[in-house]
Amino acid sequence: MELVSHTHHAAEPNDSHCDRRDSGFDLNRAIDNVSHWLPTQGPLKDFIHHNTLHAVQHLPFHEGVALAAKIFGARSYLPLSDYQNRYREGRISDHAIDWALQRSGVNGSQRQALRDSLFSADKQSHYPPISLANHGIRTRWLNELEVDLNAQVHPVLFRLLANFLDQGISRWSLPKADESFWDCVLRLTQNSLLPLYPFQEKNVRDLLNLGPDQVILHCLQRMVGVETWYEQYLLEMLLGHPGWSGMVRLIELNPQTLLARRDISLQQLIAFELTCELAFVQKKRGVNFGNIAALKQLDTVPRFNGGAMQPQIPLRLKVWHEAMEWSLHSELLQAIKHQPAPGPSQTAKSPVQAQALFCIDDRECSLRRHLEEINPAIQTFGAAGFFGIDFLYQGLDDVYPVAQCPTAIAPKHLIVEAAEDQPETKPKTGKLSSLHFTAHSMLRGWLFTQTLGLGYAARLAWNVFRPGAGLLNIEQLSEVKAHSHLHLLRETDEPTPEGYLLGFSFPEMADRVGGLLRNIGLTKDFAPLVVIVAHGSSSVNNPHFAAYDCGACAGKPGAPNARAFAWMANQQAVRDILRERGIDIPADTYFVPALHNTSRDEITYFDPNTYLHRDHKVLHAFKHDMHHALLRNARERCRWFELGPQSHSNKEAHQHVVARASSIFEPRPEYNHSNNLYCLVGRRELSRHLFMDRRSFLHSYAPDSDANGEILAKILSAIIPVCGGINLEYLFSRIDNSVYGAGTKLPHNVIGLLGVANGVEGDLRTGLPSQMIEVHEPARLLMVIEQATGIVDKALAGIGGLREWLDGEWIRLASYDPASSDMKLYTRHGWESIELPESLQTPAAAHSEKIIVGKTATIPVHQLLGRHA
Repeated sequence: MELVSHTHHAAEPNDSHCDRRDSGFDLNRAIDNVSHWLPTQGPLKDFIHHNTLHAVQHLPFHEGVALAAKIFGARSYLPLSDYQNRYREGRISDHAIDWALQRSGVNGSQRQALRDSLFSADKQSHYPPISLANHGIRTRWLNELEVDLNAQVHPVLFRLLANFLDQGISRWSLPKADESFWDCVLRLTQNSLLPLYPFQEKNVRDLLNLGPDQVILHCLQRMVGVETWYEQYLLEMLLGHPGWSGMVRLIELNPQTLLARRDISLQQLIAFELTCELAFVQKKRGVNFGNIAALKQLDTVPRFNGGAMQPQIPLRLKVWHEAMEWSLHSELLQAIKHQPAPGPSQTAKSPVQAQALFCIDDRECSLRRHLEEINPAIQTFGAAGFFGIDFLYQGLDDVYPVAQCPTAIAPKHLIVEAAEDQPETKPKTGKLSSLHFTAHSMLRGWLFTQTLGLGYAARLAWNVFRPGAGLLNIEQLSEVKAHSHLHLLRETDEPTPEGYLLGFSFPEMADRVGGLLRNIGLTKDFAPLVVIVAHGSSSVNNPHFAAYDCGACAGKPGAPNARAFAWMANQQAVRDILRERGIDIPADTYFVPALHNTSRDEITYFDPNTYLHRDHKVLHAFKHDMHHALLRNARERCRWFELGPQSHSNKEAHQHVVARASSIFEPRPEYNHSNNLYCLVGRRELSRHLFMDRRSFLHSYAPDSDANGEILAKILSAIIPVCGGINLEYLFSRIDNSVYGAGTKLPHNVIGLLGVANGVEGDLRTGLPSQMIEVHEPARLLMVIEQATGIVDKALAGIGGLREWLDGEWIRLASYDPASSDMKLYTRHGWESIELPESLQTPAAAHSEKIIVGKTATIPVHQLLGRHA
């Protein structure tokens, strides 16, 4: 029998799930309560990684996961056999098992019994528990009625929502100007010659005239009958299609999420769906059907304010999972502990030729390593990829501006891109890809389909079977033109009609440039060349494109931010202000913006006209080193691809990744953040000699310049939601891809430019598709901060609600004291000393390319003995 740990927590932080027999049913409060459990994933253009289980983030990790499992009907851990196989392969250590057992809350003989049970066979312990989503009152009632309401209602509901919210796939817009969803429903049901199905019956159509709130109460009274079950029924109904439910709620609260705004609310959705359900039930079972109140033995059904709120944690799986995580975390902690203590920069032995500032993205971890191996005189830094420049950005071809900063920041500035020479609009060519017809009619549409459609079909077949290295002849969402300029200097303080300031003043520029330079510890010893390297990703036929771009830029490429930062840092007026503040950038230092395309391992350098008068020898040398670093990076990535080249040729590997990113049938243009595991906040010397298998976010930080922890607090405020969100979305999408993830990409269709669904009328799939997480090891993020615990505590006091990520161990936090080299682990009760066994040894190699040969799985942390390969 599975050992379990019981917890007793309310489902919602405000403890609102109480019996309402006497108080009456508060509809608005109920909608707020149930919406707490809905996904918060935005439209495809704004795909932002976040904690999938945000609804239970106020609880400790294992309790929250167990509670979510009983709500959503999901798995909480990997199968027991997966952990046992990892133990036999040596990837879970006995030391880690002992560590996990000590934290299990079980003592004495029970602990030994628990340890013995870890190795018994069990193929069912990881199965989802009885849940509200799958075994609640609604399911029980529909089984009694023998009516499949989901199969009847969902096609009608999804078709209407997709058309109402459509952002451009359809030529014709369903809603009229300023028409709400409810008014649209009334028009379709009462003013159409063919009323919207299933609203043919007059009594059903008349019901809609009551308004959404009264419709909901009427339908609940008819179908449920007991007020104490109303809220649970609403939750179970919405969990039948969490994708659409969450999207509607998100749009209601943030209407600016849609470029073509729509007036819709969760209340209107609920009212429409309940009316559909009532219509179908009456059609199948007549007007005198039995409701939920008439059911017998309801005490066996999970209650939203009852048994479902007392989750049971399977202790064997919890211990195994913590042991797996601690085995992986110990690899990094041991490697840091036994390397020389970080001192003055290794590059200080010789002049620094160039400095490169990258995003903290884990995909840049390997590129920085290869660049430093090729040329140790290059110094690299890491920071959140918006580079401290928060603004709305409107590119040359953009109709609407988009935010280029973390979602927690509300930008107040607007930056507009313009062409260098403002060329005239290019005339349309006769190419097939540029043809567009403004006249739309049934006859013309049929003629064009039968004629030009054949040409498109032929070209599609050619691209499928013979993909080229070049991108398709369309404007790529992840590309930014290199020959344009940004209007960055504000000429007037008068805001735009939307209330934004058009550009920045010089003091505002100095605030942002200086703030970032202080955060990363780059306030002196500037190299002649500083390259600001943003990142983006280009691929073909990839609806989740935004998930491959920069999370710190709200799912956009970071090129506008890199260009803005470099331009600002090159301005003499900005440098004069910074000099007064203690940051003296030499006159011969210049900043160059660039964009690393992570799928193709290519780089683009921007705004060459701004540094034409500079000495380009250093830049040419940097470009040469970066080119070879990208080739090596492509080879390191190729070891994960089943069809990747088997040779040791870097050029062949690079050709392969370019082909993958250009192929219309390739569901894996890159593995993105798969296997992300670590986040290091400290000097580069802490990790410069480590091979971390592209698994670490790297944020630069100078501990000796932050006595009060203020800089660290700013850094943590940016990286906890970004890095933690990425890590947990990958973790849960890997644990249960059918519930927390999006399933396989292969049957996905784009719906209204909002999301993807299986087929043409399915629910919007949230989370990550299986092709993005299939090789991921689902372990929580370990954040290691190079700072004394006393200063870390001061920083934690300044991050507000983000602390629950750490107190609940949704992210693990460790401290590395730069003075004593002591390492401690953070818990909500205080800091614990980290004791690692002497038997734990860190493997070593001369350089990266020696480590990856023949490896097709994750590689433990290695020490790098030689830095010039």
